[in-house]
Amino acid sequence: MTPPLYHAGSPLLQMHGIRKTFGSVTVLQDVSLDCHAGQVHAICGENGAGKSTLMKVLGGIYKPDSGEIRIDGRPVHFSAPGHANAAGVAIIHQELALLPHRTVAENIFLGHEPTRWGLVDRRAMVGGARIALERMGCSIDPSVECGRLSVAEQQMVEIAKAVSLNARILVLDEPTAALDDVESRKLFALIADLRRQGVAMLYISHRMAEIMALADQVSVIKDGQRMATLSAREASVDRIVALMVGRELSDFYPPPAAQAPGREIYAIEGGTNEVLRDIHLRLRAGEIVGVAGLEASGKIDLARTVFGERRWTFGTVRTWDGRGAARSPRDATRRGIGYLPDDRKREGLGLRQSLRDNAALTLRALASPLANAQRGTRSTRRIDALLQQVQVRAANLNMPVGELSGGNQQKVMLARWLARAPRLWVVCEPTRGVDVGAKATIYQLLRDFADCGGAVLVVSSDLVELIGLCDRLCVMAQARIVAHLPRGTSEEAIMEQAVRHDLDGPIVGVQP
Repeated sequence: MTPPLYHAGSPLLQMHGIRKTFGSVTVLQDVSLDCHAGQVHAICGENGAGKSTLMKVLGGIYKPDSGEIRIDGRPVHFSAPGHANAAGVAIIHQELALLPHRTVAENIFLGHEPTRWGLVDRRAMVGGARIALERMGCSIDPSVECGRLSVAEQQMVEIAKAVSLNARILVLDEPTAALDDVESRKLFALIADLRRQGVAMLYISHRMAEIMALADQVSVIKDGQRMATLSAREASVDRIVALMVGRELSDFYPPPAAQAPGREIYAIEGGTNEVLRDIHLRLRAGEIVGVAGLEASGKIDLARTVFGERRWTFGTVRTWDGRGAARSPRDATRRGIGYLPDDRKREGLGLRQSLRDNAALTLRALASPLANAQRGTRSTRRIDALLQQVQVRAANLNMPVGELSGGNQQKVMLARWLARAPRLWVVCEPTRGVDVGAKATIYQLLRDFADCGGAVLVVSSDLVELIGLCDRLCVMAQARIVAHLPRGTSEEAIMEQAVRHDLDGPIVGVQP
């Protein structure tokens, strides 16, 4: 851990006695914390604990009911995000808020565009955006529209946007949720640079390894209250987790399958299309197979091809029903292949629709035109039972799903596919932006599904998750599977295969 450089004297940021209520619900209760210049202060807690609300108070989005914020020892009052920005506060939100039809440069400088003679200076804007991106080791074209970027690339643009403000206080809310290991290391190098410049950083993350590597202090928030603030020396993963959820970290991953895998559910030999090449993969009943790889490795393309979003142009596909590869997502869904996208908000959920409507989506979409999707096996009672089964926490089931935490949104997606009783589940980034308590629930749901005879293909950028959850792993690089690895393989061994360049050499390992 890099030693802090600027911690002497008074904190740059002080938040004291912050209280915030929404109606009769108290979201924050007398929360206090501080952060010195050049310090990384991690904020931990389950989804719904109040972390994001606290940061929105700091960012001028919410006004606290009581309490005080001080910067450089002076009280400040923010009534809008622009006021917080002007005071040197910038927030990198977990939920991406880029304008898809604007360019990268336009998004980075949105609200503070450089001008010349009263007009926007586009040359200076593009140049400034390029500098901000290069500072992160990122080669994204500033002139491309943000809607054409991957989720990981959009996250890098969000970070560049905050960096361009030259903030003195920077809030990073799950900044690596969409980043692979290489991109995360670039971000950590940037954090080290900002630390040397004396920027105070509040770092919200569910990834314990990041917190242990970066944080000088760790504050744990539970049910709107600060449970403890620990120094880096005092903090341990088990202690942080116990403060968050009241149980040990070892309880999060379910035990491996007790029985050997069963019949073949899906297999592809020599699979090739416009984005993948020579894919050999076999999925069997009762097992969870993980897919690791860097951002451009082809792992998401593999998931989408199995689900029928893309067609295999070469190769042999065998499926449990003898019908071969899915011709489309609708065909895949009808036959029993479920799919959770890596970006649930953009590709999976109707954010303004209710929990019930989102959970019932696949049932209603595939119902006979002559059937009433509200009755019989597709009744509201059945949907409610599934939402209860996946342990969704919500004030009521008719509220918009966009108002839920990330973990509860993901559970709604799981309930949707449980309603279809699939045979194969293709799950991308199952716990992105999800707290540790909800992670344990999701992991157990996937294991229960496999134990009941289903097969699960998990694509994730979280190597610890893949190691803890999966029965075996495959690693992708340059659009092909370059390694088949057994359960318990180390992070180092996975990354070694993910970054290997000798792609014409032999494939490592042999899949069962």
